[in-house]
Amino acid sequence: MLETLSIEPGVPILRQLPKPFSSAAFLLHPFVRMPSGWEQKKRKRPFEHIYPSDAEMLASGVPVSWKTVMNICGLRSEKETALALMSVTKALQDEYARPESAALLDRLNDCQDLYFPIEDYTSAFLIPSLLDVFSSKGSERCTYFEPIEQHGMFSLHKVTPLEVCNLLQPEMVIADEQRNAAFMSVYDSFTTLFLMKDQDMAGIVRAMNWEAVICRETTCIDWFYQ
Repeated sequence: MLETLSIEPGVPILRQLPKPFSSAAFLLHPFVRMPSGWEQKKRKRPFEHIYPSDAEMLASGVPVSWKTVMNICGLRSEKETALALMSVTKALQDEYARPESAALLDRLNDCQDLYFPIEDYTSAFLIPSLLDVFSSKGSERCTYFEPIEQHGMFSLHKVTPLEVCNLLQPEMVIADEQRNAAFMSVYDSFTTLFLMKDQDMAGIVRAMNWEAVICRETTCIDWFYQ
């Protein structure tokens, strides 16, 4: 059932999808660029950790693609970039970490007001287009399920992207009422798992201008190792 969706490692994603879903993709969370000088204005103490809120991202941030960052840093693929990010954030055990790839991300230090993608939660930059997909399928409401206890429903015609961002919890599943599409953030990751009932996942990814790893017959949750 979608309400209890939990992806098992080592088993292809497409074999685990609850009905009626038949296709899936990992949406890559964009890096974040804020206006020039934003961090300097926000910082109150030297070396204070600064990261823009969802509201700040939606108001004045600009998404930066993985492809752009790969070109800056010399990273060769989405897989290497994912491993680099997870190595930096200690999301991988030491034997699986890629310190040589993580070191390439240091080149971003020269890019002022550029930040890593959001981790654990679906990126605020993706929420407007995800809501657009739900609406395009003719749905008026969405349901949401948090793994432990939170659940509910909201109207697609009344909710704002920021309100959805404020609702999000790690591994929360949000689906349109007709179960045409759904998405779930992936814990310790910089991706969101997006599910669809129909098979034209590549067409939706192009139309929404997403960066994504589309799941094939053998793609597992640890796609970055495959």
